[in-house]
Amino acid sequence: MNNSLLPSWLSKHLFTYSPDSVSPEVIADIRARLSKFRAEDPEISIVIPAYNEEANLLNMLSSLGDQNTARSVELLVVNNNSADRTQELLDLCGVRSIFEKQPGVAYARQSGLLAAKGRIIANADSDCLYPAGWVEAITAPLKNPAIACAYGLYSFLPSPHSSRLALALYEKAAHLLNRVRNRHRSYMNVYGFNFAFRRADALAVGGFETDSGREGSVAELIAAGEAPPPSGRCEDGLMALALQNQGKGTTYRVTDPNAKAWTSDRRLVAEGSLLKAFTNRFWGGIQDIGLFLSPTEKRSS
Repeated sequence: MNNSLLPSWLSKHLFTYSPDSVSPEVIADIRARLSKFRAEDPEISIVIPAYNEEANLLNMLSSLGDQNTARSVELLVVNNNSADRTQELLDLCGVRSIFEKQPGVAYARQSGLLAAKGRIIANADSDCLYPAGWVEAITAPLKNPAIACAYGLYSFLPSPHSSRLALALYEKAAHLLNRVRNRHRSYMNVYGFNFAFRRADALAVGGFETDSGREGSVAELIAAGEAPPPSGRCEDGLMALALQNQGKGTTYRVTDPNAKAWTSDRRLVAEGSLLKAFTNRFWGGIQDIGLFLSPTEKRSS
């Protein structure tokens, strides 16, 4: 990986390790930095689903260990029936965890929502890295009662088969589409690895819809030819939609750079090429704007 095109803070957390022989010094360092996230009566709960994430888990935990916040925070990881060393690494790092045997990220997020102790839920993922100001930046908008859900943007961590420069161009185009959608249907832009809401509001709308089909954002569902469930409750954007429909407030895009998550590009790579991934998402995004805008909104846009 060419680190010259990445922010300097990322280098500390992009270390390579073998899950079956992790250095005791690495574990001790991460465990010590995460010790601040064991509040018994937290204001914020960082909730993270994990399924067979032994290769990424320590990097993510290391980034969270550098969070700068004066507020009381708990870290809760939901082990979604992992068959690798995910649970072992969580235990070694002293991370509070629960086990959800039903496969699927919506089940994991729902279990995390129910088990969390915090008034605010900050949702993250196991294959992402977060800047030191992330927890403050992603939750700050919720001080405004008119905002029900806050979400941040993202950048991709390049794999050996991708270029950081090409990924940056992809991100610029994707974020432009994001801005267009944000004018009328902001909940479509919410990403499961980087959003926050009040726990009481989420419980009031029934939490995450666990039987709504495949995981993914609203835009991804539409791009795949699938209609969002009518209840409006599911992973990421569908949770934001449910909160809006129940009058809990609006969905807010956080532009503070500290609210940007750095995520794996593995889903893009799995589609065969960056161009193919972009084409699928671009036309899916154009389609979802058309599907969700009313005739009046289409004329005004």
